[in-house]
Amino acid sequence: VRALGPTTTRTEGYLSIDAGNRVAADGVDAELNDGRCVADLVAAAASSADDDLNGAEPGAFGDELAAAGIATSVYGSPAAIAALMDSQGCVDTYAADLPEEIPPGVTVIELDGLSTSGTAAARVAALDRIDVELGALAVPDTTIVFVVAPNAPDDAAEVTVAAARMPVGELRSLSSPTTRRAGYVTLSDVAPTVLDIAGLEVPESMNGTVMAIAASHAEDLTAQVSDAADLSARVAFRDRAVGPVSVVMIVLLVLCAASAIGRRARQARLFAPIVVAYPSVTFLLGLAPYHHLPLDFVVVSIPVLAMVLATVATSSLSARGPWAPAGALAALLWVVLVVDVVTGGRLQINTPLGYTPTVAGRFQGYGNLSFGLVAAAAMVVAVLAAWAMPSRRTIVLGWAAWVGAITLVADAAPRFGSDVGGTLAVLPAAVVLVSVLAGRRIGWRRATIAIGGAVVLVAALAAIDLARPAASRTHLGRFADDLLHGDGGLVIRRKMRGNLSILTASAWSVVLLVLLVAVAVLAWRRRAMLADALRDRLTTRAFLAGFVTVAVLGFALNDSGIAIPGVMLTVAVPWLVSSLMPVTRRERPTA
Repeated sequence: VRALGPTTTRTEGYLSIDAGNRVAADGVDAELNDGRCVADLVAAAASSADDDLNGAEPGAFGDELAAAGIATSVYGSPAAIAALMDSQGCVDTYAADLPEEIPPGVTVIELDGLSTSGTAAARVAALDRIDVELGALAVPDTTIVFVVAPNAPDDAAEVTVAAARMPVGELRSLSSPTTRRAGYVTLSDVAPTVLDIAGLEVPESMNGTVMAIAASHAEDLTAQVSDAADLSARVAFRDRAVGPVSVVMIVLLVLCAASAIGRRARQARLFAPIVVAYPSVTFLLGLAPYHHLPLDFVVVSIPVLAMVLATVATSSLSARGPWAPAGALAALLWVVLVVDVVTGGRLQINTPLGYTPTVAGRFQGYGNLSFGLVAAAAMVVAVLAAWAMPSRRTIVLGWAAWVGAITLVADAAPRFGSDVGGTLAVLPAAVVLVSVLAGRRIGWRRATIAIGGAVVLVAALAAIDLARPAASRTHLGRFADDLLHGDGGLVIRRKMRGNLSILTASAWSVVLLVLLVAVAVLAWRRRAMLADALRDRLTTRAFLAGFVTVAVLGFALNDSGIAIPGVMLTVAVPWLVSSLMPVTRRERPTA
């Protein structure tokens, strides 16, 4: 039910249904005008939509129905008019009480009573009453019925239930091209679906899509309701877990970096494999019903499991060199993220470092944090052959190119990652890394060719996606459609605003920004010393060149901004610690 802010009010939920797009109400309540209009609300929502750069047009749903001569009726509170109003804020019929018969056309009936949490007994009583009221409605058998909750109790950032009675003959699940995931639809998908059923065109201002019927794995309705309740609990648990899980990861990273800066090589190398193993554990949690465990237990278990992985890697691979344990764990992270996204992305959604439907920014492919992690891990994996067999130049370059190609396919393909910004970052970074490994100098000409190639690739993939039916397109094709209709600038401006706003979204963003600036200043002031240290380290130069390229482009081209290079440090710092810091006498293996 996500509108624009972290919480969604009932009015914002109704407005988002009507616009087929996310809309904020800015605290304006619906006041009845002329018996069937909420003119003040539509004016405030339209002004807010202009400021939000979302392209939303409140009233679009009602306008399309009115143009087709389809009657609109609303029963309930005046706020419910916002779900079906035209651009003047009006519907054809409005009444506060429930109707005796359902009128022809499109009708919204508000069955209120669950907008606040209350006690469990009060909620059960309200549900029983709503069931009775819904069952008493005289709805013809041929009428398609949607039951939708436009906001969560107390306007919380939670998922709610959407259901539909359609003539499909069996129990199924709902999905949509917006989510590309069975069991998930958004408020913005309601209006396009109703318009499609009515045989009408969906307006360009609606970024919601027509719902689809997907297979259901539940044996009966009871099982499907139970699955939905369990999913709701998993979403809520993930949103509670992401804060403490992220803090522990940052603390481990800071301890590793601080140990390296303090020249405590043994301590730094102890932390390094734990840090790089940590993200893999968080994603692999998606294989288990971890939301049934106590939160504190989960938060403690993740670093413990990371330590176990680090211990196994260190004991098994240290003989290969101090770089081998961290390199192997980076390879594990890369394999986990690549295999997951090409097999449906089960580990991406509702895991602590993945995405969540309460933000509803993405439901398929890589989220921004996942992209940062897979890109950083790919840079490490690409240079592993150079460490393992430095004299085999052909194998080293072939391996690096193969890793870059696999990462690019996983991130760029519409069926997998469908990531515009990621594609524009990964391809130039891979070209730069392979070029440095080959001993080629990276000048403006080669850099321009790499970036141009990425743009051409994205354009080609977007064209292929755009040629598919609208209901089958990913956001690559929808972005291309926005460009063709002149809305591409709006999308870019919105992403730039999101990129800048995240800098002040939390104290961690500020700390991370200061840390990155400090490292950059320190590297610049000691550039001569760094140049001497890296002169004979071709592999490290190649890694740094690829890493910096993908970090800078990832920061500039995605709306998570500073979070992307920040999460990439989780892989880069342990790798540099393991591959560059000298081995102490106590760490050297004995005969």
